[in-house]
Amino acid sequence: MSFGKTISNIRKSKHLSIDQVTSSTITKSSYSRFIEGKTQPSVNNFLTILDNLHVNFEEFLFIERGFCPNFFNKVNTEIHLASIKQDIHKLEDLKHTLQVYHQEDPNATEYYHLECVVTLILNNLKGQEYDPTSKKVIYNYLMSCDLWTHYEHTLFKNTIFIFNVNTVKAMEKSIIKNLDNYQLFHEYGNESFRTMAIMLGFYIHNKDLMAAIRIITKLTNVHLEPSMVFEKNVYQLCTGIVFMLSNQKNGFEKIKTALKVFEFTDAKEYLYASITYLKQISNIYNFHHPKLDEIFNDFTCK
Repeated sequence: MSFGKTISNIRKSKHLSIDQVTSSTITKSSYSRFIEGKTQPSVNNFLTILDNLHVNFEEFLFIERGFCPNFFNKVNTEIHLASIKQDIHKLEDLKHTLQVYHQEDPNATEYYHLECVVTLILNNLKGQEYDPTSKKVIYNYLMSCDLWTHYEHTLFKNTIFIFNVNTVKAMEKSIIKNLDNYQLFHEYGNESFRTMAIMLGFYIHNKDLMAAIRIITKLTNVHLEPSMVFEKNVYQLCTGIVFMLSNQKNGFEKIKTALKVFEFTDAKEYLYASITYLKQISNIYNFHHPKLDEIFNDFTCK
């Protein structure tokens, strides 16, 4: 694959000279051949060029794709939103599309993994037994990985409901280790935090408040950038639910504040999903309280 044309466009758009970009790592003639697609620089030289352009590799690929997200992230976003909205028709369309892509390229694992994810989400929404093949594929893949990157976290967050509590607990140690390792990595520094927040909700749903409190304690010490409003809000919501169920006085306030943030930021899907989740928890724990009824009335009627 030749990235020369994109490199040239970025350099010209930033009004940088060839000398500034190459930084004496490659000759001008070698740079010209690279731009023309006739040769490729070494990995080290290519990364030096990116550094001199003040562009990281992830951002470069984004520009190379015409400022579009990659396929995996694009489809995953569609799956995530359709799942929150419980849009079965959209999920079935996505499943069909992924089946076609997988048939055309059987070696492309990500198509098959995403197809399995959608199948399991559909099973869950329809109240069906989980497709055994899809469950086995996702389960075996995740259990075989010692290091979780963005890809593995995404698969897990979308299908956490297929795992039992003991299995999630077994995964917890690796995810916490990953949380510590990735905390300073800008691109996906909040990835493990999101997964832990999903696990927090999972433990609450499965009536394991001790495990939920353990997650809360761990996440309390995690540094989040000011821009990570979504992560902070999901954490506040789940923490509020645990406090509410534990009869701590500020639980309802935390829940209400989190819902107001979703409302204020016009995150309608997440507001709806949060209210739905709260109602499920109320039923699971047979928990009833005037303040919870007030929350349902305030946010369901809007």
